[in-house]
Amino acid sequence: MALFPICPTPTVPAADRHPPPVLKHPEHIHEFLLYQLHNLTRVATQGVGLMFRCEIGISRRDWRILAFVGQNPDLSLTQLADLAALDMVVASRCVASMVDKGLIAKTRSPENKRIAMLAFTEAGRRAYELALAGGQRYNTEFAACLSDDEARLLDQLLEKVEQQAALLTQREIAKSGPLIDEDAE
Repeated sequence: MALFPICPTPTVPAADRHPPPVLKHPEHIHEFLLYQLHNLTRVATQGVGLMFRCEIGISRRDWRILAFVGQNPDLSLTQLADLAALDMVVASRCVASMVDKGLIAKTRSPENKRIAMLAFTEAGRRAYELALAGGQRYNTEFAACLSDDEARLLDQLLEKVEQQAALLTQREIAKSGPLIDEDAE
């Protein structure tokens, strides 16, 4: 007979066997979700930017302008800057460059002659179509490492994280007022 009663080995719940996710408890900057998303964006946009430059002769910013003008014909410069999340001065310079390249045409609004409306030239329409096809191809290749289920899950997770970011941003604006975007292009 044993001198000491035999005690069952305590079981550790499965949730306690794994350390907390680093993503939720980062200790170093490279573990922060925002830093990881920033790096992903930096690497991915560099590749797609090279593709746009080499295959079509436009920049990523040109593509962004073309994409919004393509989706919203007869857009004003102010509307374009808002939709594309560009600083007004940057948007104006980019549009001026695209007008000089013959990709965008400016016409005056019939309702208000002070407002210039933006539209494609024929060369701009061709560049848009090439960039759209190239962007779709690049996006397909970029997402090819994901299964269909993973792609759907990532889409849902990105939407969830974006909603959380918007809530946190609204909270900070309510506390301190809007901050000028340091990264505005």
